[in-house]
Amino acid sequence: MARKVRGLSSIRAAYSGQRAGYEAVLSDFSQKVQTLLASEGLYPLVTHRVKELDSYLEKRARLRRSQPRGPILLRDLFGMRVVCPFLDETHHVLALLAANFDVAEVEHKGANRPLAEFGYESVHLSVRLPKGTVSTLLPHTKPLCEVQVRTILQHAWAQIEHEMVYKADHSVPKTAIRRKLAAVSATLTLADVVFQETRDALAERHEQGVRRRESPQSLPNGEEMEPLSASPREVSQHAKRDRAATDPRSRDPESLIVQALGAHSDGDLEEAVGLYSEVLRLRLPNAVVRSMIYNHRGIAHLVLARPIRAVRDFKSAVRWNGENYRAYFNRGLAHRNLGNSASALRDFGRAVGSSEVEGDARYAMAQVLADQGKRREARVEFDKALALKPNLPGAHALSETLRED
Repeated sequence: MARKVRGLSSIRAAYSGQRAGYEAVLSDFSQKVQTLLASEGLYPLVTHRVKELDSYLEKRARLRRSQPRGPILLRDLFGMRVVCPFLDETHHVLALLAANFDVAEVEHKGANRPLAEFGYESVHLSVRLPKGTVSTLLPHTKPLCEVQVRTILQHAWAQIEHEMVYKADHSVPKTAIRRKLAAVSATLTLADVVFQETRDALAERHEQGVRRRESPQSLPNGEEMEPLSASPREVSQHAKRDRAATDPRSRDPESLIVQALGAHSDGDLEEAVGLYSEVLRLRLPNAVVRSMIYNHRGIAHLVLARPIRAVRDFKSAVRWNGENYRAYFNRGLAHRNLGNSASALRDFGRAVGSSEVEGDARYAMAQVLADQGKRREARVEFDKALALKPNLPGAHALSETLRED
């Protein structure tokens, strides 16, 4: 266990003596993070720093003023920053860090800020450093590294805000100035979304070109399955529980949702995608609603033959609600459409966890297994699917395929 020191003179001496060791520990950890990200084809800007002693003392005093009694904790004696070009890369980085390191806490900075306010946005992870790597700790610290994950534009805003507000240690009093800053913050957020959507569109066009050149055959086994969505009533019921849905500043998200679902039902899918995107930009706090909207937008992308964008939306849907089994099923359909059989089977396997979706998911698994020539395994899943849903569309065609010698 790391030794802790007491007293200002002892702290200064300990910091001076341990600074080089702190740097070595943090450098080694940073290299491990970069190696992990590179193994997944991610090359963000990764920087790290050990907090300066004066900064440590100032923050400790500030925390004590805000919390006169009880313990205080500085989580950023060791700090790392991961700056990504695109929003989807930040999600990938966060998933990799959570899966490969011991994460003590996750904090979404700015997630609950009112719509009219500006401010810093980022995700902070408190990651435990390996045991035994830090021998001496300063008071009110633990062997944690604060890893900040953000986009380039979020980073630019953070740097400016730090100089104007945080570093100056004062608020921005004038309403007119605050409105301008809120507009700038919103513009940067929108720019991140536009960059991501542009990248997705370019990737989609490239993928379509590859598929055309390779002249793939249509899905051979059974009719193509329809994606699964929540009913408009179900979405509306969840939206009504969201406090932001009745907030006059929130541009009436419930009405937007109704409009989006109506456009989707009428077959005006591009209009529906735009409205779903507008709802998502409101950043409603209800995770279930956000998950449903991502799922519906993903369905629209899938029907519009944009499976890559569909996969991204279904991934966001399950990130917001891990029990959205329809989104797992729909992501499986998109993966099958892209020829990613292994990923499709994984997602259909997850969808089996819901009795409501199980019949469709097992039938879809049977289709993919038949695609792979695994008729025995396909037959097992097909029989289970029919036991759950005897009137599955296209079941006869698949049954004939599985009976062929």
